[in-house]
This record gives sequence, structure tokens and C-alpha cells, in this order.
Amino acid sequence: MHQASDAAKSYDRGQAERSSPLMLSLLRGGLYAALVGVLILTALGRRSILQDRAAVRATEERLLAWHGLTAAVHKTLATQYADQNGDLLADTPTDSSQLITPDTIVLAHYIDRDAETQIVDWENLRCALATALDREVRLQEYRNSADDVAAVKAGTIHLVALHAADTPYLVNNAGFIPVAVLGNEAGSHGNRLDIAVSADSKLHSLADLRGHTLTCTSPDSITGYRAALAILSQETGLRPHVDYSLNFSHGQKRSILGLASGEFEITALSDDKLQSMLRKGDVEPAQLHIVYQSEVIPRLTIGHVYNLAPELASRFVKTVLDFENAGRTNEEAQESPMRFLAAEYAHDFDFVRRIDDSFDPRFNKILKPEVVDAPPSDASDDPTLDSAQPAP
Repeated sequence: MHQASDAAKSYDRGQAERSSPLMLSLLRGGLYAALVGVLILTALGRRSILQDRAAVRATEERLLAWHGLTAAVHKTLATQYADQNGDLLADTPTDSSQLITPDTIVLAHYIDRDAETQIVDWENLRCALATALDREVRLQEYRNSADDVAAVKAGTIHLVALHAADTPYLVNNAGFIPVAVLGNEAGSHGNRLDIAVSADSKLHSLADLRGHTLTCTSPDSITGYRAALAILSQETGLRPHVDYSLNFSHGQKRSILGLASGEFEITALSDDKLQSMLRKGDVEPAQLHIVYQSEVIPRLTIGHVYNLAPELASRFVKTVLDFENAGRTNEEAQESPMRFLAAEYAHDFDFVRRIDDSFDPRFNKILKPEVVDAPPSDASDDPTLDSAQPAP
């Protein structure tokens, strides 16, 4: 009896000893499988996170592209132009066969459609140039359209007067040489970007804008839109509709009054319009606070194509700088008569180039802002709506 019991116990021990490696093997396999599963789930989770992040980045990039804002890139001359002296402008061709001496000179110039009287007496300037250049000079409106840019590049437009903020694109892509800006005894005639907040706002700097809403005037405004988005991107890294929201008032006057009343918390403003309304008593200084003010953005520049024969180019520059432009003033600021002042592109257009560096020139073709509680438009009150459409 005892022998049978001992035999059974011995058998059980043998079975246990034989089954232990199997159990350990199964347990080890289960652990490995679980570990592999965890690793797979972790990898899938990480992939999902990366995909989500990539989707967010793609959405953000689409939003920025929709607004025309790009990563700031130092834009330079097209490869077909040389710049041996480092002035950022296309050199005059050394091969005389590449120079142009047209019998009829075309002066394409910007027209301010909101002004009753143009700030430059274009007809008198045309007559002065015709005399100095000893050939016919023809005026035509310059819209900075794709056709206009192509005409400058092809040499069928020879002299151009346009908004200074649109100048870098024409310089880099069509060989435009800006030689002067409109101004007076106080300096170049232009404007500054003001980013201002309402009196009760807790914001004190550009970086504080994160998570808030910036009210701009309209997407074709330099100070009321383009400069503001470029500065926020370059100096703080803040991006529209990613780090802060945007809406549009569709008028400088509406932006300023909305800020003063507390309807808007932060606005991008034209400083000359703000100062004018302060002088008139339309708003009081205590109703708002400026947290950022830019350098002056010249309003109008004039120049010639890079391959205009040097003798003609020289006479053109002298005539422009000597032109008296009698009786034409900046009505908004009631300043002395405007005239053209010599300008150096590398220095005087530095801030303008910074704005241009952050924008895709096609932005006006794709941006479609929505009106926010818009009353009848007061766009005519916006002195910065003087930029022609950027070329595609």
C-alpha cells in the first residue's frame, strides 16, 4: 500500500518536473507576446500621434497660405539679373545690345481712386520728362497686375511709379530700379503701422496677442493687414488663425472707433489716420494704447527698368528730383508740397522688404475675408488701401 502511494507521489513529481519547463516556456512566450503587443500598440499610438501632428501642421500651413503668409525668406534678384556692387538691384547690362532706347517712353503710375486730386501732378511730370528725354512720353495706369509686371520685364513699360510696399517684387522679378520716394522737407511721405489695444485691455506687448483676436482693415491694406501679420510672424512667431484669430472691419475709421468703444480689443491701424482722428477729437488718447509702432513705410516710389540706356536713365532721375509738383500736398496731414526725394533701395526699403519677405505675392488672389458685423463700408476712409494688387 505504502509502495503504491510512494510510486504515485514519485510519478506526480516526475510529471511536475517534466511540466515545469513547458509551463515556463509557455509563460515566457506569453510575456514575449504581451511585450510585442505593447510595442506594436506603442508604435501604432506614436504613429497616430505623428499623423495627427502632421495633419495639424498641414492644416496650419493651409491657413497661413490662405492668408498669404509664408515663412520669412530673404528674397533676392532672379537669376537672370546680376548684382556685382551689392546694392540689391539689377546691374545695368554691359552689353550695349541689351540696352533699350525707346522712341516712346511709357510711364505707368499708380492712381489713388479715393483721392479727388492725385498727390502727384502726373501730366506736368509727363511734360517735363518729354522735354528732358527729347521724346514722346505716354502715361498709363499701373495696377501691378501680372500683365503690368510682364510689360516691365519685357521693356514695354519703361518708368514706373507704384506703392513702395509692392516694390521688392518688381525689383526682384522684373529688374525695376527705384530711384526716389515721394516726400517733403520732413522726409519721405509714408505711414506707420500701429498695433493698438483698447483702454481696458491687459495686453502690453505683441507676444500678449496669443489667444486673442486681431482686427485688421482689409487684406489689400499695407498697415491695416500685411505689415501687422508680417511683424507678428517675424518678431513673435505668432500665426493668424493658429496662434490668434483675425477679423476685418473693412475701414480704418471703423477699426479706430471700434477700438475706442471697446468693440475690438486689438487692431492694426494706419498711424496717420489715427493721428488725424485724435486731432479732430473723434477719439480720445485715453481710449486706446499703442503697443507697437513700425518704421515709416514709404507710400510712393518711382524708378526705371534696369536696361534703360544710362543717358536716358540719368536724365530721368534728374528730372524727377527737380520736379516741383507745385500745389500738391498731403491733404490728410496738411503738410508742405510733396516732391520726389532720392532714395537708396538697400537702406530706405529695408522695412518694406521685411514685409515682402513674409508674403506670397499671390495672396490677394486667394484671400476672401468675411465681413464681421459690417456696417456700410468706409473703405474710403482707409488711406492704406492704396496698394495695387500683387502680381501672381
